[in-house]
Amino acid sequence: MSFPCTRCGLCCQKIKGIAELEEFHSGDGKCKHYSKSKGCLIYQKRPLVCRIDEGYEKLFSQLVGLKEYYQKNAEVCNSLQQEQDYPPRYRVNLDNGH
Repeated sequence: MSFPCTRCGLCCQKIKGIAELEEFHSGDGKCKHYSKSKGCLIYQKRPLVCRIDEGYEKLFSQLVGLKEYYQKNAEVCNSLQQEQDYPPRYRVNLDNGH
């Protein structure tokens, strides 16, 4: 089981104020390693906070259940998408067994 990320890229474009990502901030709220056309340019080496499943295992598994963790992440994703008028096809859907 893994988080059903739709790769919309909005989380990479809204990192301002996230302490763990301060060194990646480009000054305009976006990650300096994010390309609108290519996505994450350091995907295989991206920070732990950007790795939903691995981040859960290493940082949050003792604090919250996986289902709740996925639900909170999905809420943030879907909220960002709605604010930016992204098409519904990008919404994270947890109803398929996650």
